[in-house]
Amino acid sequence: MKRKITLTIFSVFCLIQLFGQQRQMDPKMLELIKTKKVAFITEQVGLTSAEGEKFWPLYNQLEVERNKLMDRRKELEESIDNKAFKTDEEYRKLSIEIVGLHLKESRLIEEYNTRFLTVLSAEKVVKMYRSERKFRSYLMQEFRKKDGDKDNK
Repeated sequence: MKRKITLTIFSVFCLIQLFGQQRQMDPKMLELIKTKKVAFITEQVGLTSAEGEKFWPLYNQLEVERNKLMDRRKELEESIDNKAFKTDEEYRKLSIEIVGLHLKESRLIEEYNTRFLTVLSAEKVVKMYRSERKFRSYLMQEFRKKDGDKDNK
């Protein structure tokens, strides 16, 4: 059971990283990706209209909160390029803060998992996690295809 939770959290983390990188993309492209993601998850999970009305606001709020944590983590990680860290102690504090943000993210996912279970069956919640992973794989394949097309031109 712990392995499944850890794997789920890791999968969600990878999706967060992917979407974090995409924030630098064209806003129209991001909106298209978000629309495809909603359609993909809705289909994969088998959400009814009533379930979707309750689920998507929760899911979207989770994404907002995760993105805030991810932005802060990225800021900290990039701060080593902007500041002259001089001591091991400063790096130690930075690493502890970065790990703390990962832990906050895990607790946030755990909290939202409980909320998801109030609006969806446990089966559909698990399908949602799986569909996030599948969607991430789909996106990566699409980006690779587009990069390959650019290289061939």
